[in-house]
Amino acid sequence: MLRRTSQHGITQAARRPLKIFASDPLVGRTFGKRTRIDIANEELEVGPVGARLEVIDYDGTQNCFYTPVNLDDHAILMQGGLDPSEADPRFHQQMVYAVALKTLENFDRALGRALRLSSGSRKGGKRYPRLRLFPHAFYGANAFYQPDLNAILFGYFKADAKDVGPNMPGQTVFTCLSHDVITHEMTHAIVDRLRPLFLEPSNMDVLAFHEGFADIVALFQHFSYQDIVREQIQRTRLDIRTPTPLVDLAQQFGFATGGGQALRSALAKPELKLKDTMIEPHARGSILVAAVFDGFYEIYQRRIADLLRIATGGTGTLPKGDLHPDLVNRVATEASRTAQRVLDMCIRAFDYLPPVDVTFGDYLRAMITADFELVPDDEFNSRGAMIEAFRGRGIYPDGVGSLFEESLLWDVGAKLKPFDDDILKWIGPLFFRGVRSFDRVWEHPASQPSEPDPESQQDLQNQLNQQSQQNGQSETAGEDEKIVLNFKPALEEALRKYAKTHANLLGLDDDRKIEVRGFHPVFRVAPNGRLLIELVAQFTQVDKEVKDEFGGIPFRGGCTLIASSDGKVRYLISKPMRQAGQDAAREQAGKARFERQRDYVDMCDLTSPLTPYLKKNELQQRLVELKNFANLHGG
Repeated sequence: MLRRTSQHGITQAARRPLKIFASDPLVGRTFGKRTRIDIANEELEVGPVGARLEVIDYDGTQNCFYTPVNLDDHAILMQGGLDPSEADPRFHQQMVYAVALKTLENFDRALGRALRLSSGSRKGGKRYPRLRLFPHAFYGANAFYQPDLNAILFGYFKADAKDVGPNMPGQTVFTCLSHDVITHEMTHAIVDRLRPLFLEPSNMDVLAFHEGFADIVALFQHFSYQDIVREQIQRTRLDIRTPTPLVDLAQQFGFATGGGQALRSALAKPELKLKDTMIEPHARGSILVAAVFDGFYEIYQRRIADLLRIATGGTGTLPKGDLHPDLVNRVATEASRTAQRVLDMCIRAFDYLPPVDVTFGDYLRAMITADFELVPDDEFNSRGAMIEAFRGRGIYPDGVGSLFEESLLWDVGAKLKPFDDDILKWIGPLFFRGVRSFDRVWEHPASQPSEPDPESQQDLQNQLNQQSQQNGQSETAGEDEKIVLNFKPALEEALRKYAKTHANLLGLDDDRKIEVRGFHPVFRVAPNGRLLIELVAQFTQVDKEVKDEFGGIPFRGGCTLIASSDGKVRYLISKPMRQAGQDAAREQAGKARFERQRDYVDMCDLTSPLTPYLKKNELQQRLVELKNFANLHGG
């Protein structure tokens, strides 16, 4: 990023410190739970409004706008941002912006490219140049990402449960003041940008993956706040499996809604494993969180083993009393580094996921393959720890002969020819644009008012009013979407032609239309300083003839190709169609996927007492509404 200079020619800092609640106001009242977060020092308008994020503080219940904060105000700059406050809407705006941008930067770092969050790709959708954040969008115990508005809507509500815990009865609880809620919803928005078809519940893992992965990002982002980590390391005497704000998620929300505890936790009983009877997305997703945390804990133990031997004289038993501050600092540093390593593994896996029908097993294979490519010398056997942790939670990938690392790597696309010249001629400009995105923040869009235009404001008001009235219910997103790629139609056509030529090997049906879902370069720096450059292409197909059989959820196939910078295909990640040409194995896998989706829909019908009383169109609508985040989070 190029550093900005002031009007007096003084170079400004590359990073901007801002104050936040490290968890939420519930634990923020005690010493040490308020912290500083450092984010990119981009050019901001009041709001704040940056290059990719825009905070609009419109209250859908009160039908008013709150005064937007100016984070470049000299008084605010001098104190490193506003002090944490439950009463000041300007701090709410600051916290939402800071935590959301921190989350976005974690994805940029791990994926090796700077993500754009503009909208307008969905059919009939209005284009918004930035992801919009509404800290006080509606009255209700909910917060969710709304794709049609390209916005994250945060609710607020009264703590009126019988047991509100440390909250005060009747206290107003703001979801926008929960670090975990902000990060969770921001992750939903980013996942929808990376894999929009992961909102189609084609198997019981899809929506659970959305929920589990969002919790994983929120969990490991806790460990980036060193002062909080040090405090908890001292308190737990190095055992980070102890219930603390480090491993609990959304404590205030959980107590205020009557749960009597944090909304969710990374801790799970060792005997808790993945079962086919687990259908509810949050419950099923919690198994994915537990598996990743189990792997993290094992890696953490390996990284601090030498420190523990030194501190205990080889006995493994810590002395009574407070631990030495130097030991706490070193262990906290290792915990933070381990958390960042695991978070990078989790996020980096996205480029190695199929574009449709994801399963937890697919995610494990994607993690292992992506990490193997970047870090072949795995000093602490992090990949082995993750494999064992997933096995311990009953998560097994399909189509592999064993759980050895080599067996879990995705298929090598050896039979596929390299990308042809019609595609390769575009790689130069794509590389240049990708590298430039890391060299500087994108040019700030033309100055716009903080308030939406009249048409947009009316749409927003209707949406938020409906949300307040229905306490979590909102319109269902469009049935399908038209992908608008960020490159010229000629490249899209060249990619489609390549996929058509190799349809049999890709597991696609050469009689059906092939959609190009994405094509981009990534740039990653390995721990040894090696630069890894890859090309990632995604293709999908849909079998529209069977849509009615699956309650409105289409049966899709597709694949992701990972190629080196010269166009040679390294990996093929395929979700084959039922008619996969001359490849019998892929065709069999496609038929198995089809039957699995049918079984999943039948299971949803059997577990719902309303099914016998619903008409066919009502049954379809019920399943389609699973794709809506407001309904998913509202229970």
